[in-house]
Amino acid sequence: MKINKSIAAIALAASFAAVSCNDQPDAFVQADGVPVLHYIRYADRDIVITEAFLEETVCLVGDNLRSINQLFFNDQKAILNTSYMTDNTLLVTVPKNMPSEQTDKIYMITAAKDTVTADFKVLPPAPIIKSMSNEWAKQGTVASIYGDYFIGDVEVEVPYGKVAKEDLKVISKSEIQVKIPVTAIEGKIKVTTPSGVAASSFHYRDSRGIITDFDGASNASSTTGIVPQGWNIKVQYKSEGGVDGNYVELGPGSAPLADDSWNEEYKLPFWCGNWNGDPMSITWGAGVPICNVIDMSNFTNMSFKMEVCIPESNPWSACSMQIIFASAERVANDSWQNNTYIHTGANGGLDLCRALWTPWAETGSYHTGGEWVTLTIPMTDFIYNADGTKGLVPLQSANDFASLIIWPWNGGVSGTECTPIFRYDNIRVVPNK
Repeated sequence: MKINKSIAAIALAASFAAVSCNDQPDAFVQADGVPVLHYIRYADRDIVITEAFLEETVCLVGDNLRSINQLFFNDQKAILNTSYMTDNTLLVTVPKNMPSEQTDKIYMITAAKDTVTADFKVLPPAPIIKSMSNEWAKQGTVASIYGDYFIGDVEVEVPYGKVAKEDLKVISKSEIQVKIPVTAIEGKIKVTTPSGVAASSFHYRDSRGIITDFDGASNASSTTGIVPQGWNIKVQYKSEGGVDGNYVELGPGSAPLADDSWNEEYKLPFWCGNWNGDPMSITWGAGVPICNVIDMSNFTNMSFKMEVCIPESNPWSACSMQIIFASAERVANDSWQNNTYIHTGANGGLDLCRALWTPWAETGSYHTGGEWVTLTIPMTDFIYNADGTKGLVPLQSANDFASLIIWPWNGGVSGTECTPIFRYDNIRVVPNK
């Protein structure tokens, strides 16, 4: 008996299909028609909700929910997992991105492109505070707070001073401009939105870990506080236009700052030692090792900070700012009495880990418009050589923080000659939290 090959092939395919269906009896099949939504509840408890946060998982309850082919919260598409879809329930996670257009609705779209809508509000997460334009902004002046999710009715509080509504302007979901209350004192800043409360990790007007605020010094030979000490210091002490008392100013130099320059007129050194005896025995005054007055035992969880002002008239466009901490053995002015710890030399400096700050590299030139800004560099970023390569001698213990030097030089970058003016105040190392 002859069998038609086409009929045999069809029969064989049908048998495979039957086996396949039997092997996956619960395989998802898209339903026809349109969904009917009764309510939305929490995924882990039977409580009806009308709103949820980004990335929160919710459960839709209704009829014919297997007909949903696409699901949107506002204009953000959700990911559908058919393993969690039945006729009567659908588990789904609210998309992580904020909507471009807030309609406060969900959109359930079928394969036939029919759309069913329902009211549902997506809430942003609690606010996040990341930084402040000037942590030492004077009371009564305006400063920016940077972070995320500054959405809805925003309130800002500085210790002993809630910012009045008329003194607060939300620029975007990542920036708020505030006028600092005249009653404000040191402490953490708080931002409140309908989604929650955030407290800053930093302190406003942070007085912890101050290496120097220059207020106890009128000249480089002052014996009060930690003051600049070293060779060829050209700092000027000023107070007009500062953030708090005195600050130091360096520049403009008599010669331009350039890629290959070694211009000591821009050097700000804090060498430890007093020309006589063990520098680590000094506990206060000129030449005191920084680690004798500031606890640096947990330095990997700390950050270097200072307020910086660069006038628009004298922008910066060459060399990286080298910020170098060093042990007494490398620097003490009663031993080597030289600058070799910043560069390659007899005592080896190029391999000494440091931070490099080069804000002009992206735009070709940098200034702060004459305003004071806070520079923050985590101590874990002190990992470079003078030429921008990775350093070989890392900071290892509190004793590596006996001295400090701040100096624009090298950095392995190429810029243009300039005659900048640098103003510094409140040089400090503080906890990250």
